[in-house]
Amino acid sequence: MSEFLVRELNRGGLLVERGNFTLQVGAYPETIKDTMTAKQGVPDLFLVPRELFDHQLGISAVELEFPLYYNFYLKKRKLRFICHQRQMRPILRVLKESLFGPNTLRHDLEYRHGTDSPGYPDLAEEMAFFKKDPNLPRGRLRLSDCIQPLLFDQNGCCQVDGVTVFDLGEDRYRLECEGESKNFGFIPGCGLELPSSECPPSEFHPPTFGITLIGSGHGFDSKAKTSGFVIWLDGKGVLIDPPVHTTQWLKGQGINPRSIEDIVLTHCHADHDSGTLQKVLQEGRVRLHTSPTVLQSFTRKYRALTGLTENQFLSLFDFHPVMLDESVNIAGGTFRFQYRFHPVPTLGFETFFRGKSFAYSCDTLWDPEVLQKLAEEGLFSPSRAEDLIEFPWHSTLVLHEAGIPPIHTPVAVLARLPAEIKEHVYLVHISDSAIPEGSGLRLAPTGATDSLEIPVPATELSLAQRSLDLLAHIDLFRSLHVDKAAEFLRFAKYHSYEAGEQVIQSGQPGNDFYMIMAGEAEIRRQGVTFRTLSRYEYFGEFAVVEDSPRMADVFARTKLEVLIMSRYDFLCFLRGTPLLPLFRRVARNRLHYAEDLVQLNPRLSELTSYQRSQLMSLLLPRKLEAGATLFERGHKLTHYYIVAEGSFRLEGGEGPPISATPGVFLGQVSLDLETPHHIRTAVAEMKSRVLEAPAVQMQEFFRMNPGFTFRLGRHAAENHYC
Repeated sequence: MSEFLVRELNRGGLLVERGNFTLQVGAYPETIKDTMTAKQGVPDLFLVPRELFDHQLGISAVELEFPLYYNFYLKKRKLRFICHQRQMRPILRVLKESLFGPNTLRHDLEYRHGTDSPGYPDLAEEMAFFKKDPNLPRGRLRLSDCIQPLLFDQNGCCQVDGVTVFDLGEDRYRLECEGESKNFGFIPGCGLELPSSECPPSEFHPPTFGITLIGSGHGFDSKAKTSGFVIWLDGKGVLIDPPVHTTQWLKGQGINPRSIEDIVLTHCHADHDSGTLQKVLQEGRVRLHTSPTVLQSFTRKYRALTGLTENQFLSLFDFHPVMLDESVNIAGGTFRFQYRFHPVPTLGFETFFRGKSFAYSCDTLWDPEVLQKLAEEGLFSPSRAEDLIEFPWHSTLVLHEAGIPPIHTPVAVLARLPAEIKEHVYLVHISDSAIPEGSGLRLAPTGATDSLEIPVPATELSLAQRSLDLLAHIDLFRSLHVDKAAEFLRFAKYHSYEAGEQVIQSGQPGNDFYMIMAGEAEIRRQGVTFRTLSRYEYFGEFAVVEDSPRMADVFARTKLEVLIMSRYDFLCFLRGTPLLPLFRRVARNRLHYAEDLVQLNPRLSELTSYQRSQLMSLLLPRKLEAGATLFERGHKLTHYYIVAEGSFRLEGGEGPPISATPGVFLGQVSLDLETPHHIRTAVAEMKSRVLEAPAVQMQEFFRMNPGFTFRLGRHAAENHYC
């Protein structure tokens, strides 16, 4: 008699097997690439974990879209999943949005001339075309044709394939069959092997205009990373459909993720949108560029998974809507978007920069003969057919998808392109082995070192432009009036250091303040590196503002470009502003105790060096005697606190009193960014000290760091700390 065997999947989740019985617990993005290569193959039975969204990793824990495709189209069977009643509705919402797109469409508002715009698509009819299936009873695909939900009963029990599944609570389960039983637990992220984020010896310097491919494969390619890429425009990156764990991948390639503040989301299939929210929830605030139609699908999918309200979800990023019949400026490049021909609303685009151009097809069916036939049958207007057929092959560089028809472009069609076009075309969304030998077609190369460069006229980005970009990204300088920019350019001097070169020596006078324009710096004390700084960060402020000797050594970890202000110029620059005490506060907090306290808190310790600098500028110490009240339940929140010494008794809320010890963050956090009220009273249990920050300033910190706020708010709510 066989036993239940439980093993972890490399991309997250568990696989439970016993004879012919196979059950996958949790479905992280791309786990299908693990099971496709396994002996038993892709399972058709899944167990939904307690949480649908992994809040720590920022990704779905029930990515069932690709397992559904595999089971329905290849295996001709339904996808089954075991869940509770409360989980079924959000899961169905996600799958419905992925397979069928939006219920209602108002994309006419995305065209300046509405339905009269040349090339205007009837998206509802085009999406319906892909759902037709004469082999189905109703002649068209419905969600019930693809899936079969299996519900736990009131006792947390579900029977399937001769096995009884028990939900024991808190992601603990028991399986029973023929006298055999197996107890196991599911831990979010279990088995997950993240890409290495160890930065290579040298920092990547992007082309002036070019493309870095993160991946060029498709969602079923177990040997390749799913398609996604960065467009470089004068050192600024625009991230297109980031695959999962893109931030770790970028760091491992020597690419500073903070050089990328713009994301383009083309459509809402899991192989294109699963890493987008994850990137949004990483360091700093990003701008999301897409059409309102695509954004609404994205919002519906991930609201269902996260449980956020619409306002809370939209507060996570800055939405920049794109118009479909006019140019859009993103990071200095000119983009023109167009809806492609795909089962859900999907954007392709062209990018123009300094007289050269780049075209991206995105997922689409490009087959002139098929498109012309459909136009004759009335699916497309003449101008829409012309737009789809006349792809901009004349572009300097083209990335075109090739996949399985009828929802993708057949590689055989692309093989018939003229040789002079193939010279500047690269394929994505395809395996290298699927490209016909001798076809003249080639797979797009991946990785920073194989970035595709588009030669443009040599107009070097001026030092003034780079300096102003640095000024805009140093958080403490954001409140400065625009007339300070000219003063900044007069005072700041450019300097560069080679990797390994010493920048600051401990014990020497603090004569200069440093701001990093590019590269990385290591802060060392007694020969030990305790902090690494990168682009848009600064150092040397303590000795400058305190007029004291240097407290640490600083070395260039990579080639380092900095702007330097002398102590005299720095103090002159700050004169007449409220910034000098803020810099003193940052310096003293770093030196004395705040950094150590941050490490004690699981959420605060996740802050990047840049985010910590932001936080250090807000914190002030406050002492309380034993028995003193820090705040009272029901009172409006005026400050947030980190317990520095002693402890506080939190009472009056749900559950028993809690003791808040050093490192605990106190204050209710809301993604709505409204000023809340305390839900507990905090009383010092002994002589204690806190670091406090005004609520108004912390609300701005939360707004600029939505991922941290997202995780902190959830952690605080679960523990009733606030």
